[in-house]
Amino acid sequence: MAEFIIGAPLKGPARRYPWLRRLLWRIDFIFVWLLLKVFRLLPLDLASRLGAGLGGWIGPRLGRKHRLVLDNLAIAFPTLGPGSLEHLARDCWRQGGRILAEYPHLDRFAREAQRLNIAVAGANPVDLQPCVIACAHLSSWEVVGSALTRLGIPNATLYSPPTNPYLDRMLLSSRAVLNCELVPRDNSARALLRALRGGRSVGVVVDRRVDDGEDVTFFGHPKASSTLPAKLALKQGCALVPARVRRLRDARYAVSFHAPIVPRNPEASEREQARDMTQQLHDHFAAWIREEPADWLCTKRLWPRETRPAPRAAP
Repeated sequence: MAEFIIGAPLKGPARRYPWLRRLLWRIDFIFVWLLLKVFRLLPLDLASRLGAGLGGWIGPRLGRKHRLVLDNLAIAFPTLGPGSLEHLARDCWRQGGRILAEYPHLDRFAREAQRLNIAVAGANPVDLQPCVIACAHLSSWEVVGSALTRLGIPNATLYSPPTNPYLDRMLLSSRAVLNCELVPRDNSARALLRALRGGRSVGVVVDRRVDDGEDVTFFGHPKASSTLPAKLALKQGCALVPARVRRLRDARYAVSFHAPIVPRNPEASEREQARDMTQQLHDHFAAWIREEPADWLCTKRLWPRETRPAPRAAP
């Protein structure tokens, strides 16, 4: 999440003047709080549709962010023309809007069976707990936590705290109903190990670029990726389970847990085993994204800057 939303035009002065920074943080908090309150008061499916409309309108107007989404999609889908890429990018922004609008309703996904179908496609996390559960930013990854709550699995989820401390506290509070501990991403290995040793499963979203990670191949190009989920599984001797989320219609989802990933060469070093398992995870993600590309929220730079999509003609 960007440090400033309403105050984005003033981000330069805000970083020089602490009082202005705190003021803009409070303004952004009030804006997000009111927005989420409105979405919470609306019927869930209506909120989801309105969120899609809002995301589809705002996203393409975000300049650099929109260009970044287009570049990511062009690298992942090099055969698409400019018009198709623009249409796909707008659909991705619509998905982001839905996720925001549905966020105040996460507890409903945990309670209401008709909102969330849970399938075992090779692994039952109930039998494997504690385990490491990994997913991509595909559809609404947030509902994986709701699925674990429904299954009665206490868990710790890795997250990137917003720079705005007021929004961070709101985020932490909103997840409390899911019996989900949120672990900040920086220096998280020890906290996640403690969670596993304490019987809590660990949830991670791992399709983003991590600058100090290991290179794996993603859509045919090297991407620096975190091997932490695989290392945790290897160190604790627990399963690394890929999870997929599919949107069925409006605010209805299917979450499927797949067969645990194991190293293909158990004689290799721990580093090589972790890299191999991370590669297998990304192979799963790429296959799922190819099936449902409009559900992939790819708003961060994924590949090195020198990885360039084919030049796009002006629309």
